[in-house]
Amino acid sequence: MNETPVTERTVSERRKKGLKQIGIGAAVLIIAAFAYDWGKESVSPVESFAECAAAGFPIMESYPRQCRSTDGRIFREDIGNELEKDNLIRISEPRPNAMITSPLNVTGMARGNWFFEASFPVKLLDSSGSEVGRGIATAKGEPARPGDAGRSGGWMTTEFVPFEATLKFVAPAAGTGILVLERDNPSGLPEHADELRIPVRFETAAVPPPTAKACRKSGCSGQICSDEDVITTCEYREEYACYKGARCERQANGVCGWTDTVELRACLEPAK
Repeated sequence: MNETPVTERTVSERRKKGLKQIGIGAAVLIIAAFAYDWGKESVSPVESFAECAAAGFPIMESYPRQCRSTDGRIFREDIGNELEKDNLIRISEPRPNAMITSPLNVTGMARGNWFFEASFPVKLLDSSGSEVGRGIATAKGEPARPGDAGRSGGWMTTEFVPFEATLKFVAPAAGTGILVLERDNPSGLPEHADELRIPVRFETAAVPPPTAKACRKSGCSGQICSDEDVITTCEYREEYACYKGARCERQANGVCGWTDTVELRACLEPAK
């Protein structure tokens, strides 16, 4: 079998072909790496449960709820310290992260020793910690009688007692806040202080559009239709009499003007 002799030209061509293949392979790797990095950068970073949920990542229906991002991180929904205080005070409304409006009705139940004289303070804070509303929660039911300690139905007990409160407030510009239910502490001693903190969201009322001024007749002879007082000279023209019975109102273009009617046109025609 005859073999093709390997010449210097053949070696050179093979070397060029090999270098070309290496170059193509390197270019493919560079493009793939660039595409991978670009793909990573195009995904917005997730740093909270709200951002994770808004991005559409799966939410685990636990309590509190949890959201898992694509990189495996888990974000837990903020529910304040509700679980830590569950054996002392429980809130029915509003629930954590609920949208609230004024007046806000607060209901729940608390141990009798959370009250003092059948009440305890409730306050509403904005996202900066400034107070925007305050109220008093009152126990529902008659005080327990002597010898009734340990029974439910009155605030002089260690059992849970229903309560309710109403707070009026002006919603701040920031969308979130904290509802604080404080244990009444007449002694002022820090060791007796306690509170339940519940995150809430403020429903910001839409700003109503400015009310348009009423159109009215103006000018010296009532010949001008406007929503402002217009000062004119007082020379009289015959056509001005036509406007006495004409309708001055806001037109389709939003500007005050005389409504075109057959009567108005007939009156103005001789004056042209």
